[in-house]
Amino acid sequence: MAQQGATDDRSDHTRRTRAPQVDLDDSEILRRGLEAFAELGYSGASVRELAKRLGVNHNFINDRFGSKEKFWRAALDHALRAPIQQLITILDGDLEDVEKFTCVVRTFHSLAANMPHANRIVSDESVFASDRLNYLYSEYTGRFVERLEPLAQRLIASGRMPAMSMDVLFSALTGPAVVMTQRQLVHRMNEAADSSADEWRQKTAALAEVVIRGLLG
Repeated sequence: MAQQGATDDRSDHTRRTRAPQVDLDDSEILRRGLEAFAELGYSGASVRELAKRLGVNHNFINDRFGSKEKFWRAALDHALRAPIQQLITILDGDLEDVEKFTCVVRTFHSLAANMPHANRIVSDESVFASDRLNYLYSEYTGRFVERLEPLAQRLIASGRMPAMSMDVLFSALTGPAVVMTQRQLVHRMNEAADSSADEWRQKTAALAEVVIRGLLG
């Protein structure tokens, strides 16, 4: 029995070692991870560098999340899950088609402007085929496009929207929103403009109206 107790003690010590305590809550850990992946790219964000930015030992990522890629997925899930569900809720709602599409575009641009790090990661990962891109598409982009397509087809059939493929529509919708996350570039174009949060919200809203008029005009 004494030997069994010693074994249990060792097991408890191992579990404590494998689950290190940190002074950050999960939300802050994932937020910092998202910023690091956005700044450094997936390849550039080594486990040691991620740990350094979190203020933890280099074993923390693997101990808490299982691997760097699983940490990457958790960080993106934390950033994207609620926004994509917000858009899907609108698409599944009972609004009239034009009003629904207008609401989707405005909401999409508003969300995108407030998620520069997530948008940068999605943009970077969309360049090359990879398991990470497969994950983003199956969990987020693909789900959104699948819900958007019936609405778009109805608008096209009714003559409210020009005929186009879904990849063209998606590009028209997302391209301007991505540009609005590139704040330094936009600021260079208009250095005299106010750079406050209210100003960015106004710019984003104005851009959404341009997209709506272009697609429904």
